[in-house]
Amino acid sequence: MTPDEQQALAESIPVARQLSANGDRDGAVALLDLHLSKLDPQLAPDDRVLLEAATLHCALTGDLRWLHYSIRAGRNMPRPRPRPLSPRHGEPCSMGHSGDLAPEPGRRRSPDHAAVSDTNPPMQVLSDAQTLHALGRCGEAIRTATRALNLWRSQFHSAEEANGGATLLVWLVAMLCACRRDDDAEARLLAEELLLAEPGTAERGEFAVYGIRVLTRACTTHDDICARGQLPPSLAELGAPATTGAAARPWHERRDRWWRLLLTGDLR
Repeated sequence: MTPDEQQALAESIPVARQLSANGDRDGAVALLDLHLSKLDPQLAPDDRVLLEAATLHCALTGDLRWLHYSIRAGRNMPRPRPRPLSPRHGEPCSMGHSGDLAPEPGRRRSPDHAAVSDTNPPMQVLSDAQTLHALGRCGEAIRTATRALNLWRSQFHSAEEANGGATLLVWLVAMLCACRRDDDAEARLLAEELLLAEPGTAERGEFAVYGIRVLTRACTTHDDICARGQLPPSLAELGAPATTGAAARPWHERRDRWWRLLLTGDLR
């Protein structure tokens, strides 16, 4: 990108965020596409402005090409210099896909917050988990996705590093759901509420839209390679389900319940 193109993109990002917050997702995507459509994600340079735009575009559209760019660029670029957190940094960050880790007064701390040692960035660890899941190595994939989230939690995150923890969380939840482990997925989502924007906010709405797309993609493509989605021969002959409860139902019957969970965290 030329300096003028980079400046134009930097000025468009907050406008796209505002359009999305106001419910005009198509307008936000169209504005970002004015810039991103000129670039090939596989050849695009590592650039912080472009990384921010790519992350937002992926959150709005689920475009895996820009997700892969985000993983690569985030891995190649040095981390910003940490700076002290202000009191506002305990609040959920923009887009509803991450939150800083300082708990708000009166709210419970998220569990499982021990430091995790890993030489790869969390998004790269998530990419490894996605590959394992696509190969049907589900247990290993879910453990790897959990490690990515714990690794992200163990690191310092400044205000510039948005869209991290909640993105990792929604992919972990999606893998659990795709493997018909809905109870485990729900428990994980509710346990990590500090990573999410407050219910009723535009940011939480955007998170829910992004999350339901990820879950739908995962849950409608995984049964053929997942042991939990198939019947053992002896049970198949008897017509017995491989799983019981809500997770035994097809995704279109579970989708509405998960939409409400992602949007509000509460089914009452």
